[in-house]
This record gives sequence, structure tokens and C-alpha cells, in this order.
Amino acid sequence: MGGTRTYRVFFPASYAKSQKRYPVVYWFHAFESSQEVEAYSSAITAYLAGHDLLVVDSGPVETTGEYPQYFPELADQVDKTLRTVPDREHRGVTGYSAGGFMAFFLASKYPDLLSSASNFMGPTEYSVGPKEFDVEFNAADFYADYDGVRTRLVTGSRDFIRFYHRLLNDEWIYAKGNHQTEQFDSGHGAPEVGKTLDFHMHAFADPLPKPAVFSHADPYPNFDIWGWEVTSDRRQPGYTVIENVSNSGFRSAVREWVPGGAAIPGVKLTIATPRSYVPASPHPVTILRLRDGKMERRVLKADDRGRLNIDLDGDDYEVGIGPEAQIAASGYDLPDAAWVTAGQPAHLRIKFWDKGAARSQTQAVRWESSDPGVKFDYPTSRLFGLGPGEAATLPLTITVAAPARPVVRIFAVVGTERLPVDVSVFPAGEHSTYKIADGRALPVFQHGTEKQEMTLGEGNGDGYAAPGENFAVLLPDGDGFRAAELFSTDACLDLTVRASDSWVNYDHTGASAKYTLATIRKECEPGRTVKMMARILLPHAPDHSVRYVPIEFPIWYRNH
Repeated sequence: MGGTRTYRVFFPASYAKSQKRYPVVYWFHAFESSQEVEAYSSAITAYLAGHDLLVVDSGPVETTGEYPQYFPELADQVDKTLRTVPDREHRGVTGYSAGGFMAFFLASKYPDLLSSASNFMGPTEYSVGPKEFDVEFNAADFYADYDGVRTRLVTGSRDFIRFYHRLLNDEWIYAKGNHQTEQFDSGHGAPEVGKTLDFHMHAFADPLPKPAVFSHADPYPNFDIWGWEVTSDRRQPGYTVIENVSNSGFRSAVREWVPGGAAIPGVKLTIATPRSYVPASPHPVTILRLRDGKMERRVLKADDRGRLNIDLDGDDYEVGIGPEAQIAASGYDLPDAAWVTAGQPAHLRIKFWDKGAARSQTQAVRWESSDPGVKFDYPTSRLFGLGPGEAATLPLTITVAAPARPVVRIFAVVGTERLPVDVSVFPAGEHSTYKIADGRALPVFQHGTEKQEMTLGEGNGDGYAAPGENFAVLLPDGDGFRAAELFSTDACLDLTVRASDSWVNYDHTGASAKYTLATIRKECEPGRTVKMMARILLPHAPDHSVRYVPIEFPIWYRNH
């Protein structure tokens, strides 16, 4: 990476007297005190006295810039100079505090290089990506990146980051799978290192296979993942997102933030497949633009390396590769609600496309979820045949057990394909008064506890939301207000613009409170009622709380 970096290696007692090869755990550190370094170093040394393992200590970490991209070079250097087992199945990452965050981030960026990742009380949110246009990364939102990787989060009952660890665990336990967590009676630290190294040894003995279908979101404009290569001209904060990737195709977009940020169609990108094809051989590719259903058919020739190079922009696309029919599931709507409430039946309409080059056959769809709290009214449906570029919706009623988990993953099983659909879930919430900020100033809390006059939204400032107006929803808190993050499937609401209020100087965790700058779509008629769920964080460090409030109001007439 154009610079010199140092690392140190902890060797097992058997290394000097044997010729065997060893698995490797990479330990990442930040700027720990000498006492902290001595404590984890002693724990590692004691563990290696009885276990066949190499531990490589690297740092201090930097979450932006070149440092995260240095890991493949580090692993290659270690594999070339030490007797390692040089494959992903025998390679893991861990770290303490900021080093723990780095371990989880690297596992999301390089799941093709790692089989396990653990984290000793690391923050859950930092900025990542190129230094010139870094972007927020909240690990809880990126559970889909970790397919094929076993994860473990070590928490402390007295740790100042424990609230955010609970949020991450709530999401990963239900949506990710293969995630474990253990809480110790501890403040901020790295307790019982041996237990976590045991976790990695078990992961090496029983690694998860390469996923048949994977998803990945990357803050860097150019990256490789599972043999696929993505390049782009993006020079602004955001994520390149590829989802449900397999030999038969993928979904792609460049987004301002994950998961629900606006697409950035001005970005040009090229997605190259693995080297799976005979050079110069022709292959049909079908491209569907999801916002309007526009279909384009191309015949691409494999390059001299056996790859197909598919040129796209940053809009939201489904891409099918090959002459067969290719069924894709691309989200859902709710005809009689604006969100899914835990404990109540939810009537979803799941949208399917044929993104392939041939007509699909009528076939059964089986519904599954690894979450035992998800119940299906009917476990199967029938999807009638679709022509290339055609779409259809299937009704599905589910009930998600209370208490609410933030998201559940369900699968539409069509033939041999398991098509994931992620469904956000909310508690019933509590009713409250609220204010609509459409260009008017109100006392709003920022940075946790600092109250200041803020003008949010862009409109005529009358306290109502009209077509084309941008607004924030403010919930009362004492003698001020808190701007809310909004969630809804209502077609009249554009919720893709999100702002962050940093709490780093309040609770010192690196986290932030999010709020939405919503827009009423111009085509929506005044008088129509819109519904949304509002969420705010209430500060009480280190044990904050989350408040949910259902909101509904009529679209107002625009007064200039």
C-alpha cells in the first residue's frame, strides 16, 4: 500500500520444534495503554502455551483511508513468511475497542478471506472508506455482508458502549445467523481472551462454506469480493451495493447510505464476473431498471481472462446472466399498513421479476425463515409464469412474535433458489404529540443533550407537509424536541435523505442519532393521509432508550 507497517507475532510453544502449519488470528489494536497491551499480550501468550495457533498483532488501526485495504497484503505477507494454513477457513480477526470495530469491519469487507471474526467491546459505528469521501458504517445494518463468517461479540455489564452492543445483537441474532455473544461482569476491556480464541479454534475446525449466494456493500469505489471485481468513478460518500450475487446474476445500486439511501445514478461502474467463461464466448445478459421496469438485453463476450464485464450506472438494477429464466425477489409493500408491527399479522405483497432471457414456468414458492418467531399463514404460494422483464406480486401474511426484533429475514424458495427478503419490524409504539418542521425554527436537541434553535426542512414553515415539501418530524422531550428517524412503506413518502447527529462528545462511543428529512412526493394529492413510524434515541448514558411513535397526518395544500 505504499508505506511501511509493522506487526508482531505470538508463536505457539510447538512452532520452533515442528514443521506443521498453523491457523492465524489477527489481533487489531488502537492506542491502548501499556497496561492494556500487557494484559492482552499475557493472555494470548498463556493461551498459545497449550494451543496450535498463530496470533498476529497489528495496529494502530485507522478506520478510513488505506489501512483497511492493507489487510490482504498483511495476510499474504504472513502466509509467505510463516508456516500458516493459507486459506480463509483457517484465518480469523479480532481486536479490542477500536481494534474490535476494525475486526468486524474487515470481516464485512473481506468475507472471502476470513472464516471468523470477534470483537472485544468495540464501537458499533465509525466513519470508513476513502479519507476524501468517507461515510458512516453502523455494523448493525451490514449483517448481510457476513455470510460465511462466524461472529462473536464480547460485551461488558459495566462497559460504556453496552447500549449499542445490545442494538447490534438484537439485529444480528435474528437476521444474520452464526452469531454469538457473551457478556462478562466487566468494564471496557478484553476479558477472558482464551474463550474468544477458543471460538476461533472451533470456527477453524468447522468453517462455514462459501455462500452460494452473497450480498456485499462496500464504501470504496473499487473492490474484489468472492472472485467478482467492481470498479467505478464514484468520488462521493456512499456504498456500492451488490446483492443476491450468483452465477445467474445479481442486484446492484450505488447508495448514499445503507440500507435505505437514495441511489446515485450518476456513478458509472463495471461489474466483472469471476473467470467462469471461455474467452470470447458470447452470453446473453438481461438488465432490468427497477424504478421503471425498463429492460435491456445485451450479448456480452467474455474477455481474455474469462470474465463478463457488465457496464451499469448507480441506479437500482436486477441483472440476469444466461439464456434461462431467472426469478428475483425485489422487496415488498403493505397494502393495508405502512410498517410491520410485532405480534400483529402483516399482509405483505412480495414482488418478483423474471430477469432472465426466457419465460419462467408456473412454480411453487415455499416460504421459510430461520427465525422461529416468524409464522406464515400459508407456507406455500404459486407463482405463475413470467416473461423476461415481467413482474408479479404474491400475497403473504406473516406474524412476527413480540417483542419486536429490528428485522427478520424470510426466504422465498423457488426451485433450488432461496431468495432473501428482509422485513423491518417495529413495536406498537406510543402515541405522542409532534411537530412538523418544514422550514421553521424550533428548539432541537443535538449532540445528545445540547439544545439549540434549528431550522429543519424546506417549505413555507406553516407546520404542515405539502406535496414537494421537505420536512422533519420532531417529538417532544422536556422543553425541546428531538428529530426522528422515519420508517414507512407509504408510496407518497420519500425517506431516502437521512442526517446524523453525532453523540461522540456526549457518550464517547463514536455513535450518532439519525433523523430523516422526508419529502411528500409531488404527485400525491392533498387530503391523502400518510403514515410513518418515528424513532428517537433518548440520552441516559450509558443506558440510553429508544422511543417509537406512530405518526399520521393528511397531506396539506401548498400555501406559497
